[in-house]
Amino acid sequence: MPSVNIYTSHERITDLEKILPELRKFTAQELSCRDRKLRSDGISLRVLVPEIDLQITDTELEIKAYSYPERVKKQDDICLSIKNYVQKECPNAGSVYVWLQLSELGHSAEE
Repeated sequence: MPSVNIYTSHERITDLEKILPELRKFTAQELSCRDRKLRSDGISLRVLVPEIDLQITDTELEIKAYSYPERVKKQDDICLSIKNYVQKECPNAGSVYVWLQLSELGHSAEE
């Protein structure tokens, strides 16, 4: 169950909120691989506005997901694809940067 934290400023929230359902679907599609097909409702997504920040860009996405070999091989492509999607669908997001953190994963969900 990947999670996405979007860090931005107050003036960008309304426009970002409009694309969240589709961004969730797009992210699920980009993170899906042969070993794991994701549904959009399997992605936890939140928008955060820090009280104080010195961000690199206007909108930054941190994606945390399990490290499947296929994801590792295309991790930069995944980041670039999601960045381009946000910039296209939400021009008011300003400059965008995406980090994909792939790691081992433990969780409390029963499968």
